[in-house]
Amino acid sequence: RHRQTMRPFSASLLRNTNRYFSTINPNRVKVEHLDKGIAVVTLNRPKKKNALDMDMFYSIVDAGQKLKDDLSVRAVILQGEGSAFSAGLDVKSVLQNPLNGKALLERPEGKLVNMAQEVAWVWRTLPVPVIACTHGVCLGGGFQIALGADFRFTTPDCKFSILEAKWGLIPDMSASVMLRELTTIDIVKELTMTARIFDGSKALEYGLVSHV
Repeated sequence: RHRQTMRPFSASLLRNTNRYFSTINPNRVKVEHLDKGIAVVTLNRPKKKNALDMDMFYSIVDAGQKLKDDLSVRAVILQGEGSAFSAGLDVKSVLQNPLNGKALLERPEGKLVNMAQEVAWVWRTLPVPVIACTHGVCLGGGFQIALGADFRFTTPDCKFSILEAKWGLIPDMSASVMLRELTTIDIVKELTMTARIFDGSKALEYGLVSHV
């Protein structure tokens, strides 16, 4: 149970898989359909620890929406390729284009969330269980994506943090709603205000993950 490493699923180790890629960017998110209706969604930017650039934002939402409409899916596993689940927002990449902020933060008419929030919120809209498996680092926006899952499994040494405090921001990618459902409000405030890094074992103590 208390394993020190958690390697992402490998297609070479899985039988009877039917792999397809998100249509927005085939390099950012992989979706594999396994036996018995299990879909494995892999954030696929390992050289950047699966940091969130614009292609990643669009690809995650696209993958989630497709799975939501796929009646053959009975459960979803969400994971990161390589050494990390996700290092969070790739600030440098996103700020390269001044239009990206509008694309992320402007909420379309009739929608509950904007694009920045939907990468986490979309997993809550699926009519099947969603399990996030975290390892390495799960920071900022990456942590908020994991919070969108129904269950979170982690390695004990995975590093978590609500990094937005470093830039004077609130965790506005849905964590402000999700965190208070899982732990006490004083812990939510402390983690949000300090950006303190904590490991998987402490995350379990706080109630932020389901299993280590």
